[in-house]
Amino acid sequence: MAKTMEYTPLDEIAKIHDTLLASFISGKMQSIAVRKKQIAKVAYMIKENTNAIHDALFKDLHRSPAETTICDLSPVLHEAVHTYNHIDKWTKDIKPSTTAAYHAMNLRVKPSPKGVVLIIAPFNFPLILSLTPLISAIAAGCTVVLKFSEMLPSVSPLLQGLIEKYLDPQVVRVVQGAIPETSALLNLEWNHIFFTGSPRVGQIVATAAAKFTTPVTLELGGKCPIIVDPHRADYKLIARRILWGRATNSGQVCVSPDYVLIPRAHQKDLADALRQSYEEFWPSGTHESASFGRIVNPASAKRVSGYINESKGNILFGGVSEPDQCFVPLTVLTDVAKTDSTMQEEIFGPVLSIVPVDSLDEAIDFVNERPQPLALYVFTRDARYKEKVARNTRSGAIVFNDTMMHGTAPGLPFGGSGSSGYGQYHGKWGFDTFTHYRASLDNPSWTDRFVQFRYPPYTEWKVVAAKAVLSPVVLPFDKDGKKTYLKRLQQCVPVLILIAAVLYSRQKYQARLS
Repeated sequence: MAKTMEYTPLDEIAKIHDTLLASFISGKMQSIAVRKKQIAKVAYMIKENTNAIHDALFKDLHRSPAETTICDLSPVLHEAVHTYNHIDKWTKDIKPSTTAAYHAMNLRVKPSPKGVVLIIAPFNFPLILSLTPLISAIAAGCTVVLKFSEMLPSVSPLLQGLIEKYLDPQVVRVVQGAIPETSALLNLEWNHIFFTGSPRVGQIVATAAAKFTTPVTLELGGKCPIIVDPHRADYKLIARRILWGRATNSGQVCVSPDYVLIPRAHQKDLADALRQSYEEFWPSGTHESASFGRIVNPASAKRVSGYINESKGNILFGGVSEPDQCFVPLTVLTDVAKTDSTMQEEIFGPVLSIVPVDSLDEAIDFVNERPQPLALYVFTRDARYKEKVARNTRSGAIVFNDTMMHGTAPGLPFGGSGSSGYGQYHGKWGFDTFTHYRASLDNPSWTDRFVQFRYPPYTEWKVVAAKAVLSPVVLPFDKDGKKTYLKRLQQCVPVLILIAAVLYSRQKYQARLS
């Protein structure tokens, strides 16, 4: 396995692409057994190298094994198991519902792999954000190039070595590098690009893909807000869940809660609870704790520290950073103005701003005035409160009474909305992302006797026949969009007559053949 980071030679990148394209064209991935084998190998790659993965992530991000297990390892294993168990069902032809006129034409929808795909993963969760879409792409029958982050000198070469050891090089290859290598990748024609990262780079990826009309999935980010309803609020529970969400991976999470909107009169209640939970989680502070991570590099730490230094908010706790050591403490700011330095863009670090508001309507307006977030968090026990926020806001996800848990919850799609990205994955949604649903029709010769009107010359009787066979006789709704049950019943009569005629004709045709 690779021990140090070695960038892929630029002249090798196109060759890797061509190798995987040839492998795909060969039909290798048409076999469900081949796909299952590769998915199983991904799972065992994780299970048999857990300690090495923990050690590498601690070196690069000072991340605790508990966080890695919760956020990176367990979700990938669940994805592998779920996909393995459902791939036979997902890959079967689908028989769609249709009208009587097309019933005999053997309509099918064939799940087909898109081809050679590119997955560009970020540094913050290098396993779940690379291996989860990888599992989906393999399940769909694609061949894959993985691009890991150059910011992880321990994790990225480790994963490359593991992939080279466990997975078929005719199915999955790794490209390492920075901007030149990524640019070389984007200059090639892919059948799908899956990118996770910043909105700025996402726009570059989408622009490059547009040259080839390549479909793209963009998993971006943004500032994820929290709205707190003070009525019957359990501030201790709210504070614990907010702090966990903001402190995980030292705030370097695309769905990490970024700021809190709470009625002005109740800001102190939440602040007191946050301080209490902070002292419970990190009794000696975050600097010496093995349960608190580091920023990925000094430049990023300096950037995050700058937000704190420039803020006009009041520091509840935290505040003193050591950028050269990649350390930024978990910091909570109160009385933060809407124009504050911390409110301008995604921080991607352990800084939480509390923004007092006067009403729920003001909080909703505040969210809607800004780019759509990847996640919106709402703490309330009131069903009407939940419904009001859900109906009047837009976001990639909306989560009630917790933070970030939707990102690893089996059964839910994950994806953005607006500037936070587009496209979804996880489970069946991931399979769909890398699948082209191919329409298929197989029309037997005997149906021609019922559709002679399709052929020229188009006489008046053919127009009448076309309307009778293909057009709804009676619309099942009125002009106001309300159902009209009597008309729906009336509509069934000619359809039943047509079905009977088709079945009768088919029976006579088969009898003549026998």
